[in-house]
Amino acid sequence: MVTMMTTTMTTTTRPSAAASTRCTRYGRNKRSVSATDKMDKTLLMNANRRVSTVLRRSATVDSASLESTSSSKSDSDDFDWFSAWYPMRPVSFLDPTEPNELKLLGRKLVAFVDPTCNEWRVLEDSCPHRRAPLSLGYVQQDGSLACRYHGWAFDGKDGKCTAIPMSVDAQAEATACASPRSCAKSYPCRVEDGVLWVWPTSGADAMLKSAGEPCATSLAEEGTLPGEWGMVELPVGYAPALENQFDPSHAEWLHARYDAATGELSEKDNAGFVAMTKFAVREGTMKRDGFVVEHGGYNKSNADVTASRVFTAPCSSRSEYLDAKGRKYLSAAILYSPTEPGRTLMFTKFQAHQAGAVQGAGARKVSPLDRLNSLVTAPATSLFDFYIDNFTSDPKLVRVGLSHGTPPGSSAYSLGDQDILAMHGVEVEMEQLDKPWKQSYYLPTPADAGVSAFRNWMDKHAGGKVAWAPGVVDDASKVKSEAEQLDRYHRHTKHCVACKTALKELGVLEERCVSASKYLLAGAIFLAVTGAAFDQEAPAVVLACVAGASLVGAEQVRDMQHEFLTSVPRRGVPKPKLW
Repeated sequence: MVTMMTTTMTTTTRPSAAASTRCTRYGRNKRSVSATDKMDKTLLMNANRRVSTVLRRSATVDSASLESTSSSKSDSDDFDWFSAWYPMRPVSFLDPTEPNELKLLGRKLVAFVDPTCNEWRVLEDSCPHRRAPLSLGYVQQDGSLACRYHGWAFDGKDGKCTAIPMSVDAQAEATACASPRSCAKSYPCRVEDGVLWVWPTSGADAMLKSAGEPCATSLAEEGTLPGEWGMVELPVGYAPALENQFDPSHAEWLHARYDAATGELSEKDNAGFVAMTKFAVREGTMKRDGFVVEHGGYNKSNADVTASRVFTAPCSSRSEYLDAKGRKYLSAAILYSPTEPGRTLMFTKFQAHQAGAVQGAGARKVSPLDRLNSLVTAPATSLFDFYIDNFTSDPKLVRVGLSHGTPPGSSAYSLGDQDILAMHGVEVEMEQLDKPWKQSYYLPTPADAGVSAFRNWMDKHAGGKVAWAPGVVDDASKVKSEAEQLDRYHRHTKHCVACKTALKELGVLEERCVSASKYLLAGAIFLAVTGAAFDQEAPAVVLACVAGASLVGAEQVRDMQHEFLTSVPRRGVPKPKLW
């Protein structure tokens, strides 16, 4: 309608061309100049009158269409992206002592704990004063969040401004704080199943509406799963991330092991794929709030299983696998949140109910060389453990971080790298093709039904794409370098307080190893010079060996830090071997 009105205005505000033509014609009839002017004014008045009529009619039609649209929208089954709970972080990943940066639907947020009640608060990460990030600030003892730029403070519960230090007097400060313009936007949040959830709409109405809505994990018929959540921020968009979840058979190729000599699938190291014959949407479940798909197995280990995947819009996929006798086989809970165009949070939690439960290729086998290396490095490992337990700020937290970022825990990154490279390729190709998915994809097998189900839900109920926050435009290229795709710091480390703590402590240890080697080497040189006079070279040799060991230790610690930053190898060709 805006385009139509603009076109109308452009056309009707130029009567001068038509008037000139008529004036010329009248001039040929030897009309006087004054008569011409009079005629020109009359024509202009008539034109303006027509414009007013058109605009009034347009407004009437537009108003009616808006009313109709609003009415149909309220009665329809369209999913509202801004009226739902989204998972933002496992609580164990957050630092309760300082502000934590978040992002949801393109909007920057900040989460912090109010020390007066020990509850989490979420505000927009933007100070209304000069729009500096509130995440740069600090939490005060009264529970308010202070902006580090000019000291303005905000109540986390409602965003009300509580202090403006540069006010000339108390009255001026009270007046300014009472203004709605001084308030920061606050958002509903809650902690459930070990996760901080955020409702992306602010205001009193949002507080009331969100209070009556459950989080996705609480809707699972089988209940919540035990254990801790894992979380990464994928460098791909929401659609390819969810498609990957509803495509379980991809594991039999993307995550399989390949023969080093032939480059083909290894028969001895993989379970062996089985063609899926059953995969469909459960009848009557495709609705605004999600859908359910049911499918069978896809490898020789799970060929007899039956599975259901329950999608609770917009963020949850809960899978339950049963064996041929109806016993629980495997449970998987996966959550998603679109942070910004081209990036998506993914939370994972799995529970294997049977020892044989597998999804794709098995774990790497331990070789004789691995065992030998373990024996040789045992003393250094024991010394490292002693250091962690006695010389770090928080040994327990550091060990959690090490379990995330260093082997064997970091091996999970390899599976993630495989997924990301594939999903990124899909996203870039879809952007370049610029066609509907039904024209771009060819999905002829039952194994493709999950992807079709998700895409159909998006088209039918969610507008075909994510609705981003006002002002956020999804127009940037989805192309990312391989280094960006394989980055680990932005994928996980920066979001996890345990990993950040471990990385910091490893940096301190590296500095200590390097410093120790300097002093030990200097001592060895001194003893070598002075000891030569007394035929006592042994102390110098011992110190030199210890200095060398310290340097080797520093290098090992650098390798460990590198594990937290990227999957790109630290040495040699900067490309990881993923298959």
